[in-house]
Amino acid sequence: MLVLGIVGSPRKNGRTNELVSAALNGAKPEGADTKKIYLADFDIKPYMGAGGSVEAFEYCPEELSKICSEAEAIVLGAPVYWGDINGLTKDFMDTVGIDDPNGKYALGISIAGGTGKGLVSGIQSIYHFFFHRQFRGIDPTPVSRFNFQEALKLLKSRGGKIAELSKERAPFPGRTRDERWPHVAACYASLKYFQCDIVDEFVMLASDLVKLSKGGKIEEAKADLDEALRLIDQGKRAEAAICAVRSYQALYFPP
Repeated sequence: MLVLGIVGSPRKNGRTNELVSAALNGAKPEGADTKKIYLADFDIKPYMGAGGSVEAFEYCPEELSKICSEAEAIVLGAPVYWGDINGLTKDFMDTVGIDDPNGKYALGISIAGGTGKGLVSGIQSIYHFFFHRQFRGIDPTPVSRFNFQEALKLLKSRGGKIAELSKERAPFPGRTRDERWPHVAACYASLKYFQCDIVDEFVMLASDLVKLSKGGKIEEAKADLDEALRLIDQGKRAEAAICAVRSYQALYFPP
């Protein structure tokens, strides 16, 4: 059983690599063989054709598609640039050819290492890829500088989980892709963060900053965060956004 870790960052020794490595380290005690690859090592070309997804597969190196096809599970980590995953990872997702991904387990990680903004929208992009390829996505893991250490511990546990689950393949019911879509949609409808927007993202960032911060602004930030949560409960998301951003800004510190 092979759990494949895919590092989407061009920086091989950065935070993305640490996070993917944590998941693989968690998979090993469950009996999984692990392999880690760096997308920067492959000549992945952006899709420039007009023939649709089948033609796009020709733009991904055959070796890379073969490695992904052979793995029983994948862990895909990508950095966030300007609110979404980086272009190298997106080119990979656009072009990789994977034989029979139906029900293959997949774990995604996004890391917004600067301001933290985009960690949720980034994870949504990864899981939309899993969804459209009909992987069985589990445990979306959005990460920022502010929850990084917590995420490392969490991913070790999740790596063990994906290894355990992958001992028995769980394909979605149906003989064809079209027949499987109701079951795939039901699976992804219940995943955390799939329904989130920028308001939820700022609440998450503000909550993490409140946990790790000290000093005179902490009470002010807590008050704004509490007010944001109250307004969300009332369905007043625009007003909640103002409070959530204000809470985040009160405690934000530059990298």
